[in-house]
Amino acid sequence: MTDPIGYWIYDNADLFRYVGELSCMRESAGRILLSGSFSSYMASLCRKIYPDARITAVSDRPAALEDARVEDPALETVLMPFEKFEGSSFDVALSIFTVNTLDTRELTPYLFSLHDALNAGGNLFLSFPSMSSISPYPKKLVDAWYSMDEKVYMKRYAPEDVIMALSIIGFDVKAIESDDNPDVGKVTSIHAVKRS
Repeated sequence: MTDPIGYWIYDNADLFRYVGELSCMRESAGRILLSGSFSSYMASLCRKIYPDARITAVSDRPAALEDARVEDPALETVLMPFEKFEGSSFDVALSIFTVNTLDTRELTPYLFSLHDALNAGGNLFLSFPSMSSISPYPKKLVDAWYSMDEKVYMKRYAPEDVIMALSIIGFDVKAIESDDNPDVGKVTSIHAVKRS
């Protein structure tokens, strides 16, 4: 593995432990969508949970997709802006530390794209660094939490705002949890199911 994001995710696996509970959500998953660079590093874990699933990773970072393919050679990859992906018929979608790369006006269309990608009853897992109230400002250039030598544009969202958007779009929120991490701060994880 060469990408610092992958190393950071492996070193901070406790932030993503809820992904391991995906196997409880559905006995089998024919297709899994990994949306965004961070999510692509979950390919090998998803392969262990669902060995026969077709797993597709969508990212605009070639290095993340290449690293993910090394970990899981059967992984299908799509190199394009993840928020532009228009696939369908997925049983599970993961979006890990992805909504923070979007400005407020981009958040709802992105969540709609995940809704459209899932089958009725499909499971969505979101994980994002959160804050108590939404910032009205655009994304800010901040130090990357996974590398002291890199800067990233990021915005923090309040969990209530993401939950409200999911409900309006057509998801039922099933579970919410939070963790604290010294590198990232508070991280919120949400499990939602697309309404039939």
